[in-house]
Parts: sequence; structure tokens; C-alpha cells
Amino acid sequence: METLFTSFFLVFASEMGDKSQLMSIAFASLFKARTVLVSVLIAALINNGIAVLFGSYMGEHIPNFYMKFLAALLFLFFGVFSLSHKESENGKIITSHYPPLLAIIITYVLSEFGDKTQLTTIALTASYRQPFYILLGTTLGMFMADVIGIIIGSYFNKKISHNYLKYISSAVFIAFAFSLLYKLFYK
Repeated sequence: METLFTSFFLVFASEMGDKSQLMSIAFASLFKARTVLVSVLIAALINNGIAVLFGSYMGEHIPNFYMKFLAALLFLFFGVFSLSHKESENGKIITSHYPPLLAIIITYVLSEFGDKTQLTTIALTASYRQPFYILLGTTLGMFMADVIGIIIGSYFNKKISHNYLKYISSAVFIAFAFSLLYKLFYK
């Protein structure tokens, strides 16, 4: 049980204010909270599962640069998409070329690839050698931090004009895109 609690608290603490939590806020202002919740849970399971099972192998054979570059392009796409989406009466996206569930999952998995959460998961797995508890703890930690983001995003969706949310959401995604690109090419 120590492994479960340790992995939960380490990941939960590292996710507070992290890009995935901010993405949760942005996605919750665009899509239904239930869709974002399910997407985030699936993405957390995929991301942490990769870290537990194949993290070391992938880190050696797939350059982190390419994964981060693809994540930056996805952030840029969602930033532009946020500005141009069509809304229903309640402000949720009703037309898209990609199903929201799939779009959110792909964005989360790629953006978290090689992130501190995934690296933490790899280190915990190597230290404790209890992959099931590490997967469970890290997934719950990431999910709970993102639930807070989804609640905040849903609250803002009810209290703030949809036009403002659209611009804020777009700015968050575009800022992440340029931040990643800057880190890739200038650091």
C-alpha cells in the first residue's frame, strides 16, 4: 500500500498547475465535462501504462524531440480549432472532424510523453517493482488533479461568456504550442 500512496501523492502534487491540468480546464470549457473526464482517465491509463511497461525502452529508441514536436503541433491545432469551432446553444462543440474523446486522448498522451509524470512513473516502477500499484497510484493521482481542472473549466463555462472562454482556451493551447517549440529549438 505504501507504493500506491507514494505514487499517488507524487503524481498528484506534480500535476497541480501542470499543463495537463490546464488542458483539462481548457477542454472542459469546450466539451462536456463527462467527455473530458472519460478522456482524461483513458489517457492517464495509457500514458502511465506506457511508462510502467515500456518507458525505458521507448526513451532509448524514440527521440523525445519528435514526440514533443508532435504535441506542440497538436496544441497549435487545438488553439486554432478553439477559435473556429461552431457552438450549440449551451456553448459546447457540436461539429468537429475528430471525435472529442479521441482528440483529447491523443493530445494528452502525446503531451505527457516524456513529461515529469511519465519519468516519475518510470522511476517509481524501477524503485518499487510493483507495477500494478504504480499504475493505479499514478493514474489516480493524475486523474484527480485533472478532475480539479475539469471542475474549474466547467465552472468558468457557466460563469463567463463563451466568446471569452473560446479566446482563453485558444490562448492556452497556442501558448503551450509555442512554449514546447521554444524549448525544443532554443534550449
